Formats: sequence, structure tokens, C-alpha cells
Amino acid sequence: MIRSEDFPFQIDRPTFVRVPFTGAGRQWQAGEHFPWKELSVDDNKVRILYDQRTLFHDPSKETSMKVGDGLEALDSDGLSSLVDTINEQVKTSCATTREYDKKRCKKSKLVDKQRGMIRSWRRNYGQLENG
Repeated sequence: MIRSEDFPFQIDRPTFVRVPFTGAGRQWQAGEHFPWKELSVDDNKVRILYDQRTLFHDPSKETSMKVGDGLEALDSDGLSSLVDTINEQVKTSCATTREYDKKRCKKSKLVDKQRGMIRSWRRNYGQLENG
């Protein structure tokens, strides 16, 4: 019988903490989801942690919880539409054009760069998106 921990690291699957460690500015406990893409952790470093058995894939946790921010599923048109929606909400909450220019989510034609810009905006101003 093949155990799930015998599978190699898969970049498109979520990872979970097997052995507690400190990284990305906090302490990670066993069983926690480690959202390395959202934290902009290099995939080679994650692969090393996986190979050292610090991280692992857990099919039962993947199906029982929603993991990720959904940006990977969006193409360039979907990302552009999301940025437009975000910026409409920002515009209604800002009193001046200067404030809007500071708080708006920037746009890029590069898909990976756009995902990063949205994630960065969410870290800094995500409370505007949720009301």
C-alpha cells in the first residue's frame, strides 16, 4: 500500500505542517495549512521542507476545507475583472483622488504578476474588499 507521504511534492496541491517550525514571520503548528504561495515563499524552499518531511500533502484536509484564495483558477480576463471590481469598491470608500491612487489595486498584463499584486493589495487593504 502506498501512503500519501510517499508521493513527491506537487506544486499545485496545498501543503500542511507535519513538524512545527518558524517561518514567514510566525510559528506553524502540526496540522496547519501552510499557504506558501500566498506568503510568496519560493517553491524550491517549500520542496526542501517537503522532502525533509516538515510539510506534507493531506488529501483528507484538502477535501474538508477550502484552501487558497482562488486566484490560480482565474485567467487574465478574470483577474482584470476582479481588479476592476476591487477598484470600484476602493473608489467609493476614498474621499480624494490622491487617496484612491494610493489604495487602488494596480494592474498588470502578466498573469502571475497580477496575482501577486492582488495578494499584496489584500494583505494591505483587504478590509476594503470585505466592506
